Amino acid sequence: MSTFELNQIYLQLDYEINHLTQSTIAFHRNAIKEDTRRVISDLKSEIEEWISLLNERKITCYEIENLLELKSEQIKLTKLESKGVEKEKLEMIKNDIFGMTARAIFNTYLNSLFRNPTRARTKDFRKVNWF
Repeated sequence: MSTFELNQIYLQLDYEINHLTQSTIAFHRNAIKEDTRRVISDLKSEIEEWISLLNERKITCYEIENLLELKSEQIKLTKLESKGVEKEKLEMIKNDIFGMTARAIFNTYLNSLFRNPTRARTKDFRKVNWF
């Protein structure tokens, strides 16, 4: 995946962070933005590694989903915790962060497949007898 596509992922994540905070109480918006941006920053090297493995077809989308779930225990939303947000809400926000991260990776990966002029085309779908 090119630098352009990596930038697309981070732009999409930034857009999703802003969208996530619009649907929350104003009191928590800044804390959610700060925590979410920190989580994405902390995951940046892993995101880039997962994308590389995905492009090389050494990992599946399902495995990326599992890797993100494993990160859930390690991620702390310190700003929100300091504001006294209840544990269930923190878990929902973590899931939102991981969901938006997975969507950004998968959407950009799928777009790159169809944009890549050198991708191998193993079948000519016009000649396939579907029925």
